[in-house]
Amino acid sequence: MKLFAPFFLILNLFCANLLYAQTVKIHVTGTVISKSNTKILATLIFKNATDSSFIKTVTTDEQGNFILDNFPSGKCTLEVKSLGYKTLLETLELKPNKTNINLSFTLQSDINELESVVIAGRKPLIERHSDKTVMNVESSIISTGNTALEVLAKMPGVAVNQDGIISIRGRSGVNVLIDGKTTYLSAEQLATRLRSLNSNEIKTIELITSPSSKYDAEGNAGLLNIKLKKNANYGTNGNIDLGLGYGKNPKSDAAISINHRNKNLNIFGNFANNNNKATENLDILRVVNGSDQNTYFHQSNTQTRSTHNNNYKAGIDYFVNEKNTLGFLTTGYFNNGHDASNGLTAIGRSFTQIDSSIVADNPAKNKYRNQAYNLNYKSVIDTSGQELSIDLDYAKYHSEENTIYQNSFFDQSASMYKSPAIFRNATPSLITIKAAKIDYALPLNTTTKLAIGLKSSWVSTDNDFRFENLTGTAWKNDAGRSNHFIYEENINAAYATLKHEFKSTSVEIGLRTEQTNSKGNSISDNKTVKRSYFDFFPSFNINQSLNPNHEIGFSYSRRIDRPDYKSLNPFVYFVDLYTFSQGNPFLNPQYTNSFQLAYNYKKTLNISLGYSINNNLIIDVLLPENEKKTLYQTVQNLDKQYAYDVTIGYPTTITKFWSMDNTLTSTYNQIKTANLGDGVYDRKKVNFMINSSHSFTLSPSTSAELSGEYASSQIYGTYAIKPYYGIDFGIKKSFFDKKLNVRFAANDVFDSRKARISSALAGLDYNLTQKQESRVYRLSFNYIFGSSSIKGTRERKTSVADEEGRIK
Repeated sequence: MKLFAPFFLILNLFCANLLYAQTVKIHVTGTVISKSNTKILATLIFKNATDSSFIKTVTTDEQGNFILDNFPSGKCTLEVKSLGYKTLLETLELKPNKTNINLSFTLQSDINELESVVIAGRKPLIERHSDKTVMNVESSIISTGNTALEVLAKMPGVAVNQDGIISIRGRSGVNVLIDGKTTYLSAEQLATRLRSLNSNEIKTIELITSPSSKYDAEGNAGLLNIKLKKNANYGTNGNIDLGLGYGKNPKSDAAISINHRNKNLNIFGNFANNNNKATENLDILRVVNGSDQNTYFHQSNTQTRSTHNNNYKAGIDYFVNEKNTLGFLTTGYFNNGHDASNGLTAIGRSFTQIDSSIVADNPAKNKYRNQAYNLNYKSVIDTSGQELSIDLDYAKYHSEENTIYQNSFFDQSASMYKSPAIFRNATPSLITIKAAKIDYALPLNTTTKLAIGLKSSWVSTDNDFRFENLTGTAWKNDAGRSNHFIYEENINAAYATLKHEFKSTSVEIGLRTEQTNSKGNSISDNKTVKRSYFDFFPSFNINQSLNPNHEIGFSYSRRIDRPDYKSLNPFVYFVDLYTFSQGNPFLNPQYTNSFQLAYNYKKTLNISLGYSINNNLIIDVLLPENEKKTLYQTVQNLDKQYAYDVTIGYPTTITKFWSMDNTLTSTYNQIKTANLGDGVYDRKKVNFMINSSHSFTLSPSTSAELSGEYASSQIYGTYAIKPYYGIDFGIKKSFFDKKLNVRFAANDVFDSRKARISSALAGLDYNLTQKQESRVYRLSFNYIFGSSSIKGTRERKTSVADEEGRIK
């Protein structure tokens, strides 16, 4: 931390001597109801009364409550909108002598005898803001009982492949945060974490394609912030969730959350359990060209995975006084599972002329443990918006996977012609994360705000891969295939952002610096890779309000993606004897420069145009090993990727009870590298994705939802991916003033979601089909109990949010 000592000195001098004009900021709470006292989901739009410039938008929760922190005093106009109700227009004057104000608004029904159906407002599934897109998961019916990974796949512009790799607008390199915390997990470990997180625990998901310098520079495609539910009400209250599901196998989930809040103390906690048994089928047709004769492989594998996941969170916030809060948070999970995997590899002179075959039985057991602690302090120094927050974090992840590979060899007459090959591997992994950060916000005057911060993180991973062969009745270590790999990384960062609001224009500039020190040590191979580098990451954002209906914006950012810890690990993981994956300890970080131009019409129609250039692209590639006739997956740096994209989002109301949101995302990707496979690799492709969601309000207590997506063919690394589509449906019924909610959802109604992949690399001939269990029917029950009097909750982002996203 000596590196930052001068920075702290300057910060103290700066804060002690700077004079600035102050505008009083107000804490506003309120409620929206109907004339019959029904609680309404509504959107409130605040504008400056003088020039109609936009101030802030807020959406109520399902109890009709809303909260606004740091709202400027003065005169403003307000529009309150809700489906099925007349828009309310009001002029408000918030005086600076009151720093806490409670408001209440009553809307009139706007229904013209629509077959006696009464409409109540609903929070939209998708909300689009100038800087982000928000998916309101807690109001989604079709997300019921889904995992967080399955929910992400429903978000416009986001794709999740069969291996759990997340991409935005056709680009991987996504930084996933949970409650503002970097996950520091590799792609595979992150997928495991998100599969264990149930949608019932999620409030919203934020998609930010052009993050400011306040966020870690990780993530060339942008970031996804998964915000978990937290009760904001006074008194003692909570939720109970129960769910059952069935596809080809049974599933269940249960969760309970409890919150107690009074004037000085907020104590909260939740525990969630889900059990999931799912089947996946893999089929590969592959041709290996030989000098005199080709060899044909038909590999098929069926894997049934059973998982038992348990997540918990507990915390306490102590409100020292109105301006200072001290908090402690602990989160964790303990998950167990086992796999039954059976495969058949047929080998011959054609797909119908089989010379030999291999039958594989590969049972596996896995165990995942995580415990994380966060100590935080927040001080609201004055009413102008001057704030200081400090976070200290410690987290430990432990995973262990044990697999036995039992391979039997048969000739064309189905007789065993040699002894079985039996081996096993154990892959224990321990990841330790320590991080600290400090953020300071300082309004220089009524229109200018400065934010500065520091962060340091220390991550160590210890992977001891043990490979053993069965010889007779004894297991013997295979030193040539075992490996012990230790990776250590330290990142020190500092950032500053300056935002200025003109009459109809807002400008934000930022700069982040990050110093990285890393060491990868393959103990078994006696290979060490050390790196130390210093980078600058500027960001720029400008928004111009042309008039109340039209707004344009432009943003630029430079970002980095460091290799995740598993990709650096040189271990070999087998699918079968002819298919495996292997890490690459010599990977370099990739850098991306991104530009985006956006247009917004009436806060509804959104159009954005983007361009990015990526250097040292980190991406999965599938390559042949011709001598052994095997196929292996690894991670490599390719020279460049150029991407152009356009996104059009448009929500609209069809009738009084039917609203719709449509998003079209189209991307042109080009990947170029001088040396891949047998030479130059240059592939380009235009692809598009359409997401359409429909909400139906059938009565004040009954609603339904229908959504679907279609993705065209695309190129990802060396994969040529064929089109796919899927449709989901759900219905919800509420009882006892929305205290009890019953949902039924059908995911992938036509069982159409599957990956069909061929090679984009010349000279490699294969066709792969991967089908997961995706058609699932779910029934869930949610019960809300306790007090519903509102009290503002405290949002916080811990210091490890970015590192956790690289654990896979």
